[in-house]
Amino acid sequence: MRASAGSKWLMGLMFFAATAAGQTAVPPAATPAAGPAPPPVATPAPQPPATAAPAAPAWKPFQELAFLTGSWTGTASLGARFGGRVARFGPELSGAFFVVRGSTFIAADEGGREETLEEEGWFAYDREKRKYVATWLFSNGVVGAFDVELLPDGVRLLSREIVNYESGTRARLLFQRRPEGDVSMNVDLALPGKDFVPWLVSALKKK
Repeated sequence: MRASAGSKWLMGLMFFAATAAGQTAVPPAATPAAGPAPPPVATPAPQPPATAAPAAPAWKPFQELAFLTGSWTGTASLGARFGGRVARFGPELSGAFFVVRGSTFIAADEGGREETLEEEGWFAYDREKRKYVATWLFSNGVVGAFDVELLPDGVRLLSREIVNYESGTRARLLFQRRPEGDVSMNVDLALPGKDFVPWLVSALKKK
């Protein structure tokens, strides 16, 4: 006996209902729990504007000789004879020259007499050659023209010419700072064909 159309429709409806009842509903996706809030980003403190390094003071002639400025006094020796020496250094003629004036007193040797040797030295700056030169005069009539060499601890003068002394003699003057705060002021001589040897040696302290 053939099933009628109505019974086929009823059987299909029952099959669909049974299939739907056997399926498990999928729960909605869970919303993730909120984590801790990130720490606030620190704002950098404002920085003061960069300050330019102070400009170096402008160079002035004779500033390398400034350690000699003032009056000095101390001991001196001339060969085997001893005595004292005084000297004064400073700018003159509106600062165009740096001048030394000094006197050395040497005690009398046996049968002799005390001697005094006066000196005057003039430093000048050669603007064309950009170097120092010096002229030295002694009371015994000796005159020397010198080139000037700057040293880390002082200044050295080397003669280009010496007059009123044995021809061919060379002279060297050295002004040198010492750790104790005093200065040494020495004169060395070299006779023709010979090496330099000390002639006048002195150690001075500022007055």
